Amino acid sequence: MGATRIVFEDGGGSLGSLTDLRVAAEVRSGAFTGLERLQAEVLFVPGDREAALRTRTSLKVNVLPKGSRFLLLNGRLLEAPVEAGKLAVGEALTDPVDGCVLAACVDRDGADAWLAGRGPALRQSPAVSPSVMRRPWDLLANEAFERRLVQDAEALRARWKWEGELAKPSQVAAWRNEKGKSWTMRWTGKRTRPIAFEGDAVFVHATARVDAFAVLDSRGGPVVIDRDAVIGAHAVLQGPVYVGPGTQVAPHALLKPRTVFGPRCRAAGEVGGTIFHGDSNKAHDGHLGDALVGRWVNLGAGTVNSNLLNTYGEVSMRVDDRSPMERTGRQFMGCILGDHVKTAIGTRLMTGTAVGTGAMIACSVPPPSCTPRFAWLTDDGQKVHRLDRFLATAEIVMKRRGEVLHPAERAAIEALHAKSAGSGS
Repeated sequence: MGATRIVFEDGGGSLGSLTDLRVAAEVRSGAFTGLERLQAEVLFVPGDREAALRTRTSLKVNVLPKGSRFLLLNGRLLEAPVEAGKLAVGEALTDPVDGCVLAACVDRDGADAWLAGRGPALRQSPAVSPSVMRRPWDLLANEAFERRLVQDAEALRARWKWEGELAKPSQVAAWRNEKGKSWTMRWTGKRTRPIAFEGDAVFVHATARVDAFAVLDSRGGPVVIDRDAVIGAHAVLQGPVYVGPGTQVAPHALLKPRTVFGPRCRAAGEVGGTIFHGDSNKAHDGHLGDALVGRWVNLGAGTVNSNLLNTYGEVSMRVDDRSPMERTGRQFMGCILGDHVKTAIGTRLMTGTAVGTGAMIACSVPPPSCTPRFAWLTDDGQKVHRLDRFLATAEIVMKRRGEVLHPAERAAIEALHAKSAGSGS
């Protein structure tokens, strides 16, 4: 019998606003989060994260199930190390960079000790080329990012095929035409076809909708369109691209390679090399590239970011206002936007900008390269967003997606706000 998989949070790395209101395992790194990709049955998290997490997952949280053998996996892993499946009880794989435990196989007593915060003695060896988050920009490493998108696409294709929900080109064409909409497969030279498929790796859920003259180009990687997503007329999707459940891609949008939109987003303009976690809006024109966007973010019309220095040099940035300036190792690096960030029309975000959770940007000049959490930034200066006003707005925004602010999530926001400098705006 195989080992029960447990994902644990070690608090390692420095992920800034990405882990203000979620644990590292919930960070989206492709079509899936790390937690989904690691296929865990149990989560071990710090006590202050437990209540909010229980509102978002059906997994067991801080409860050890029956069993005698457990595989512990670090929540910062983007995929399980190949060697993890070969571990014997009492063995662990460590990060060759900082020595932290990435995976371990333990018995019942060892798992009890781990849950109690007392790590058992383990025979340790460094993992070979682990895929692990140490900083937010690790999510955007080109080759690894593309590999995850390909793997995720194949997993979804297999799942939808098994469930009978994978739209086959011929079936989709007939189904759409019956409902008075056109979906045909390719430019044939005889007449214009409403949709152009380029390449063979286009995977569309049977409930998704693709409007006339959209281009789904999978020559560079898979194009995946999930449940109830909508692709507007004349939109161009260049794989690898993932469009999550319920997400709406506007007409004429350009989604360039390595683009991920999580569930229930709005996508428009030019987006590339970027991950949207979900429930966020980029509903208007403007460029966003090599960026990480949290949940409940709203980008005003014409919001743009720079992802390349004029010197073409390596980008350095701060993860948040509590962290030092660091080299990213990247020539292309746009911005990191925490959950609930709002920008006004025409906002310009410079290369390597980090905007903290809950910040509101409404100034006519580019904001600082590192904007604190809950900053209220206008041409008159910077204040702190009042908690009551922030919560009132958050409730309105979430209601538009059919969600409510759970008391445990509210408490997490209140605790985060209390840590922010200043008071009242």
